[in-house]
Amino acid sequence: MRAGTPLVLFVALGLPAGAIGVAWPHMRASLDAPLAGLGLLLAAFTAAYFIASASSGPLGTRLGTPVLLVGGCGLAATGLLGLALARAWWIVPLVSLLYGGGSGLIDAAVNAHISLNRGVRYMGWLHASWAVGAALGPLLVVVSIAASGSWRGSFLAMAAAFLGVGFVVGSRRQDWMHTPRVAGTQSTSAPMLPSTARRALALLIGLFVVGAGLEGTAGDWSYTQLTAGRSLSAGLASTGASLFWAGLAGGRVALGLLGNRIAPIRLLDISVAASALGALAFWLAPPLVSALIALPILGAAVSVIFPLLLSITPARVGAETTPHAIGYELAAGTLGGGGIPALTGVVLQSAGILSLGPLLAVMAVALAVLHISSRQGTSRQEPSHKSQKHRAGGDGFTPR
Repeated sequence: MRAGTPLVLFVALGLPAGAIGVAWPHMRASLDAPLAGLGLLLAAFTAAYFIASASSGPLGTRLGTPVLLVGGCGLAATGLLGLALARAWWIVPLVSLLYGGGSGLIDAAVNAHISLNRGVRYMGWLHASWAVGAALGPLLVVVSIAASGSWRGSFLAMAAAFLGVGFVVGSRRQDWMHTPRVAGTQSTSAPMLPSTARRALALLIGLFVVGAGLEGTAGDWSYTQLTAGRSLSAGLASTGASLFWAGLAGGRVALGLLGNRIAPIRLLDISVAASALGALAFWLAPPLVSALIALPILGAAVSVIFPLLLSITPARVGAETTPHAIGYELAAGTLGGGGIPALTGVVLQSAGILSLGPLLAVMAVALAVLHISSRQGTSRQEPSHKSQKHRAGGDGFTPR
């Protein structure tokens, strides 16, 4: 089924994102790495992802989306295999460059293709697939440790998953060749001035940086804080981590089911407000409540931010520049998703693991400020929920 290929690809893409935070304490012990070593791993990933994502527009034009995706799968699989086989700490940041570069190519190419060819509902399903993979990642690590006593088996399995999905993409190149006329992405009102488009892109980039930083920091560090800082059992903490990613998946499934019933900007209003509530609850609530209630609330709240921002990008910056804009947005997103958790690691090592709660609250407030700023002067550019129904046959799942 042609419509399913991007979804399978994004399940594989999400697996390592959920696994690394849970695997890190075990990786750190076996490789004799410092606590802030996770920050170095994420920084290497971020640097490679940033370059690959920002370059995806020109590379996609020259090589084509299928070649870009197959190459990305190969790089990601090689990097994950290197993590599984690493016997010294210094190897980990090096192979993380390969994993980051491959992930950046895949993420930008798929999102650009979907934003131009399908509706907001399919974008919701796409990112729900990523969240499903992220929710399965911690369980994969737990199963690997239970079965073999080591975290390495989980990374071998993830490398195999990328190789398998790369083969699927290579054998179904036609899925990425057809580019139907984009409908409903341009405003029918007066054309946007270049300064308006630049301002819109700048604010979108800021939202990606902070939103990804909030999501990544909560996903990567909550397990460590709940166990090492708040004395919660490993089982309950890993359940909380899985619930965070499950909340991410649940929110995006809801977007896939109901996303054409509410205007995207209204959904962004709701998600930003709920993100602040979830971050404050994680900081102030008792450990068990933080793990089992606040984390899934936070995961569900931030879940729709990425797919909604990607879906409205053509309306804000124009369809012709969307592939390049999405490359920049995702590069900025991974700068926040990798760089902010990396800096958080440095802060936690110096100020204490319990400072994670206040940091998450500050990020949520910054996200709200950027969102309010982005709302100014964009009401005429935003696609309504009615226009979203008419994109890609009404739901993003038009038979091909």
